[in-house]
Amino acid sequence: MKTHIKLLCASVLLTFTVACTDDFQSINTSPNSLTEVPYKTLITNAQISILNSYNPVINEVVSWARYNVRDVYVHNDRYQMTGSETNFNVYSGHLKNLQVATKLASEAEDNNAIAVAKILTSYAFQNLTDWYGDIPYSEALNADSSENATIYPKYDSQQSIYTDIIAQLKSANAMIDASKNIGSADVIFNGDMLQWKRFANSLLLRVYMRMSLKDPITAQNGIEEIMADSNTYPIIDSNENAAFKYWLADDAVYRSPYYMNPTQAAKQENVTSAFLIDFLKTRNDTDRLAVYAEPAASSGEYVGIPLGTLGQNTPDLSIMGVAEFRSLDSPTRIMRYSEVLFIIAEAALNGWNVGMTAQEAYEAAITASFNEYGLEPGSYLSEPLVDFNGGEDQRELIGDQKWCALYPDGNQGWAEVRRSGYPTYVATTEPVESLFPGKGIMVRKPYPHTEAVSNPDGFNGALEAQPGIIDEKFGAGVWWDVD
Repeated sequence: MKTHIKLLCASVLLTFTVACTDDFQSINTSPNSLTEVPYKTLITNAQISILNSYNPVINEVVSWARYNVRDVYVHNDRYQMTGSETNFNVYSGHLKNLQVATKLASEAEDNNAIAVAKILTSYAFQNLTDWYGDIPYSEALNADSSENATIYPKYDSQQSIYTDIIAQLKSANAMIDASKNIGSADVIFNGDMLQWKRFANSLLLRVYMRMSLKDPITAQNGIEEIMADSNTYPIIDSNENAAFKYWLADDAVYRSPYYMNPTQAAKQENVTSAFLIDFLKTRNDTDRLAVYAEPAASSGEYVGIPLGTLGQNTPDLSIMGVAEFRSLDSPTRIMRYSEVLFIIAEAALNGWNVGMTAQEAYEAAITASFNEYGLEPGSYLSEPLVDFNGGEDQRELIGDQKWCALYPDGNQGWAEVRRSGYPTYVATTEPVESLFPGKGIMVRKPYPHTEAVSNPDGFNGALEAQPGIIDEKFGAGVWWDVD
């Protein structure tokens, strides 16, 4: 009898609940509350997150590129990093925000906003796949899909990810209406859509050159297509339209994330690498040295240490140049004009048709790097270790100078060292007291250990598809790393 009563009560309650659902929702939903975040707000939040995620001036990849290194807490400089220190949090962060923004912008038929979301997503995914190799991509953001929910996404090959990034960037470039402005929601280019076209196509150049040793035909065709049609494919062609985020010194929210209080300089425990200082000194590059680094507080000299060196007194060492890189308005350098020119120089050296000779582009790239800081190269181009026709290997010259000009962008510097093998010292020299002696430099970030538990099929499949990985981070490099 009690069972029948319970069932009857449940039936009545269910009927009442269904009948009242619509009224209940309308009564309990405030007309003044947001039920859906505006897509432009999602884009703004994603931009800030992306700028902080992939463009730090101090972290392990900055050290691995031999730009700035730690003088205490050197465990990751010595390659201790494991998957316990990495994560895929960005999937539920800015990547998810951009996916939702794309959907909402599509419903609003806002092609410029869609294009910006595509470009930012491509930029983020390229950084991620360049760190790890194969990663979740095509199924990565479908956990809450009403049509094809995927809780355990497969890992896509880096080759296929690069192929789709190319398609996404081309699609974004084609849909942009440069005569329109998306407004203040865009905190990078202030809504200037021509700037987004320039960045998209310059990023395409980066993608093509990054894969050029693995798929030279695709890379050549792609770069030549861009360079042959500046109307369809405008690129960054000056320091003035480089992809920089300029921060506001007087704005507590939008001041530079790199700011360091000058009174704390001696305590920052992050100093200039000995190789970088030696590289600049041996080429008589005193002008950029003064921008890149501060003289040691105790001696007034430029002094660095090798990667992995422990227990030095920071005041006896140089730190990163504060005025240019650690001030309240220090910009985030997303992509430089000099990088674009170095890509063109390498393409020309390959014999590809890019409208410039390798020497012209190489010398223009170095000049652009100096000009970025208000400097002139003077006689620098005729220095024995710089002169394009001075007897040094020209491919090595391009690689060395590109690495130098990318300072302190650790993500791009580390990627270029792994791809090109230059500078040779950086590409081949282990840190002092490496925790893995004899295994060379790190060639990838370790996959998050949480993936082995939460997505074992995808994780194990990725390892099987990339044989030769040793101790999570040595041995086989990512797809485009042919060495």
